[in-house]
Amino acid sequence: MANESDRKFLPDAIQTTFEVSMGAAYKGLGAMLNPMESVPQLFSDMKSLVEIPVDAVKSPQDVAQAIAGNFMAKGAEMVRSCKKAGERFTEEKK
Repeated sequence: MANESDRKFLPDAIQTTFEVSMGAAYKGLGAMLNPMESVPQLFSDMKSLVEIPVDAVKSPQDVAQAIAGNFMAKGAEMVRSCKKAGERFTEEKK
């Protein structure tokens, strides 16, 4: 038997997915409309993905862990910003 939290999970997951998708589309469209601002931002974001912290040991495993940590942090930040941008499309009118 499904309890209340199980029935509520799927609609919440669908709404969150919709918010992230709409936010990504909105941000992508904005980047296409302003390429002179978005291209330098894209390059700085890409550079920050592969930067290795100064205090990291230079062994291959530590370098790989540092880069993976950068990818996870940037990915979480991107999802958060896309979700925030997409919330404007799913807010209820009061």
